[in-house]
Amino acid sequence: MRRIGRQLMLGVIATLIVVSLLLIPANPVLARSSVFFGLNVGVPLGPYPVYPYPYAAPVYYPPVPVYGVYPPCARVWVPGYYDAYGNWVFGYYRYECGPPGY
Repeated sequence: MRRIGRQLMLGVIATLIVVSLLLIPANPVLARSSVFFGLNVGVPLGPYPVYPYPYAAPVYYPPVPVYGVYPPCARVWVPGYYDAYGNWVFGYYRYECGPPGY
């Protein structure tokens, strides 16, 4: 009797374990990663992927003007000079514009 009772209990426990494994969701168990290793040698099984849309045409922008100002200003050379601290400032060009609103 003991032997039959022990086998019966082991059968019940085994049945409960199998049933409990069926109740576990299969998503984590069957999860597959997209990482794989191998060599792609031979003829491909499908067509090569094609870009679905045509490429955009190149856009050509107008060249940037060197100094686009309005109203037109005169380019004036400022000669070198010593500033208030005694430092020499090299000459440079500046743009002399007329008074606004003329």
